[in-house]
Amino acid sequence: ITLYVGPPNSGKTHAAFERLAQALDGAYLAPLRLLALEGRDRLVARGVPCSLLTGEENVPADDARVVSSTIEMVNTTRVLDVAVIDEAQMLFDVSRGWAWTQAIVGVPARELIVICSDHAVPAIERLLAVCGERCSVRRFERKQHVQLLSRPVPLAALERGDAVVAFSRRDVLMLRDQIAAAGHAVSVIYGALPPEVRRREAERFAGGESDILVATDAIGMGLNLPIRRVLFSTLEKFDGEADRPLEASEVHQIAGRAGRFGMHEEGFAGVLDTAEPEAARELRTLMARLAVEPPGFKAPVAPNPWHVQTISSRMSSQSLREVLGVFVDRLRLDDSHFQVAELDQMLLLAEQLDASAMRLPLQARFRYAQAPVDTRTDTQLQEFLGWANAHAITGQAGRPWFLDEVDGHSRLDRMEMALRACTLWLWLDLRFAGVYGHVEEVLALRAVLNDGIERQLGGKRPLAQMRRGMRRAR
Repeated sequence: ITLYVGPPNSGKTHAAFERLAQALDGAYLAPLRLLALEGRDRLVARGVPCSLLTGEENVPADDARVVSSTIEMVNTTRVLDVAVIDEAQMLFDVSRGWAWTQAIVGVPARELIVICSDHAVPAIERLLAVCGERCSVRRFERKQHVQLLSRPVPLAALERGDAVVAFSRRDVLMLRDQIAAAGHAVSVIYGALPPEVRRREAERFAGGESDILVATDAIGMGLNLPIRRVLFSTLEKFDGEADRPLEASEVHQIAGRAGRFGMHEEGFAGVLDTAEPEAARELRTLMARLAVEPPGFKAPVAPNPWHVQTISSRMSSQSLREVLGVFVDRLRLDDSHFQVAELDQMLLLAEQLDASAMRLPLQARFRYAQAPVDTRTDTQLQEFLGWANAHAITGQAGRPWFLDEVDGHSRLDRMEMALRACTLWLWLDLRFAGVYGHVEEVLALRAVLNDGIERQLGGKRPLAQMRRGMRRAR
């Protein structure tokens, strides 16, 4: 077991892929579908046949030696030559950290490479020690360091190769419009965009079709972009409950995207002059501060089918909410090393599924309770429960609404909502064979919606581009 440790743009991921490409067989375990796609493409470019496995798709390749997958899809039963776990500092993530615990503890590889930030090393070493394992640490250094800009940057002073960072879809689109009105071609990346669109927008920026990138912290995880300056529009983000200041680890991860080796000789980080008055000083403080492990951290664990079945049989209960409640509240863990993951959404879905789809077997309801439902959007939650209820009563989920109600000319928010529903539908189809279906239609609509979203994102043409078009027309 080797930990590949270093800051962004230090070459650790490149080195891991070089080793994986030489393996007899192996797996790359990514934090995002976009990075799983990129990982598959990296290996194919090296002549290594590679399959793709994510929550919503299974794309086998002929003679595949390697699978590139999202971390939740890890196979803990198939022995491999080499496995690579990426972005392992995500072990600290409140809602998804359990997937890194599961992979680090459970992936049966003869050689395991764990890519992480420096502040995650002690926690990963402790987790491995519980398993009776030791690891070596291979450290990677950046070829050049990110320098802080001495003063805030006005929007009017943006330059080609700049990335402006905001933390909400609304702010990203507002900045896109302001920057485009000043004459720049702009690429846009934010979390609600589907991976295909994010990838195309990144390629437009990387290929020079756009001058400026406006993005959320989605750029902080693995995207390889020719950014010279990273400029924060704010140092606060909404965490699902309230606005909070950015942490040092987040600032380092985002600012570290500036000055990619081989693309720029130097990299810079700073703030826009529209940011909070104290933002420049706060950025300097955070950049100087080392990222640290959360105090009192214990590795998070989540239930699996064996837990559900065992608790159910001991309690003689078929209520999924009751079974999961025992796991959360009463299961005795090695609590010096582990804690139950944050499972509020799973508990909410379990309660709803017990009420609306009790005819389904317990394990089927457990699979449903793990679905990527946006429970903050009541319409999606009710659609999901309707599909599960139809499955319970008729054995079929029916025809999804979005196939008939949305197209590539719908409003941007409507297309984004439909794409989230497409993703959920495909996730369910992969787990309930013969119940969902319509896959070719859903995939075709997804492609149409991706094109429609990209067209709308490019709809605010920069002033200089409009003037050139008017001159050509004259």
